[in-house]
Amino acid sequence: TERYGNSVFIFEIANLCIAHLSHLHHTLTQQQLDDIGRVDVVMAPVDGFYTLDLDGMMDVLSALKAPLVIPMHFFSEENLDRFLDRARGIWDIERAEVPTVVLSKATLPTKPKVLVLPGH
Repeated sequence: TERYGNSVFIFEIANLCIAHLSHLHHTLTQQQLDDIGRVDVVMAPVDGFYTLDLDGMMDVLSALKAPLVIPMHFFSEENLDRFLDRARGIWDIERAEVPTVVLSKATLPTKPKVLVLPGH
């Protein structure tokens, strides 16, 4: 175990690449971005306290260029709203009514967006 270490989980299924950023504590280097490659969906911790600060997370998400961002680990509506306020200038925002989503390559948004699932 490494203090402030991190694991990024990459899932490739049904022709989709999904990146789970876990508890990311640092921005990603160009080499790390190259190693991750093309990402269709990124699950991003957006609390900005236990994980990477909001500025750093915005840099990481912009660099990954995924068509779909799903915020996670926000722990409160206040933290989520802080992230969404920043994200609105970059991505469309959609709030789902149910805590599940069915995805396929064909249903990925053509314009990048943030999809907020209920719960935290």
